[in-house]
Amino acid sequence: MKLIILGSGTCVPSLKRNAPGYYLEAGGFQILVDCGSGTLLQLERAGKSYKSIDAVFITHRHPDHFADLMPLIQALLATPKFKREKDLFIVTPCGFISYYEKAIASILGKPKDFSIQLIEIEDKLELGSFNIFTAETVHSTDSISYRFEHGDKAIVFTGDADYDQGIVELSIKADLLIADCSFPDLMKAKGHLTSKECGLVAKRAGVKKLLLSHLYPADIPDIERVREARDVFDGDVLLAEDLMEMEY
Repeated sequence: MKLIILGSGTCVPSLKRNAPGYYLEAGGFQILVDCGSGTLLQLERAGKSYKSIDAVFITHRHPDHFADLMPLIQALLATPKFKREKDLFIVTPCGFISYYEKAIASILGKPKDFSIQLIEIEDKLELGSFNIFTAETVHSTDSISYRFEHGDKAIVFTGDADYDQGIVELSIKADLLIADCSFPDLMKAKGHLTSKECGLVAKRAGVKKLLLSHLYPADIPDIERVREARDVFDGDVLLAEDLMEMEY
């Protein structure tokens, strides 16, 4: 699996950290996990094309996690000298299809040359070369985490999440846990993990590597979150940076 961090930030505009978005590829199947504002430009900067994306996975219906979904579809429909023919899969929590029909399809219409396959995932799914599992998270009424398995490797994206046993169980023995590390410990906010809580999830799940992402601006340097996570987790801890690449 190839992973590129397209956006390690949040809804707060930042020249350093784009809104949430991740590129994941395995077996020639290319997906986005979340696609906040600016994700399409980040794809270009990473040397990947929006034209090749097979599926978009959305963690929840907050704008910073899917704002570029409509621009993606519009680009696929309107790029000169390009005709998309393969289906585009959009995988979402329950309740998103109704929103899509009202807010996106009502404006862009239905593609003539390819199909948009909307899937409201409830538990697990096989798509492309991935086996995908989910868990509800403590954040919003529709928020979920994703676990992507390919061969004997597993990567987990918590999405926006507070601490609970569900994300621990979803993350068991994962090779990489990409965690919502919105704030350092002294700035705890309901519905989000702190640095130490990220470390606690990683420890209790027995993951191999922890990547801290979804970083809100704070009064202390971002790197301090790594130290706080390491207070409880003795495995590898990294701080996400935009356009960082990893292979599994």
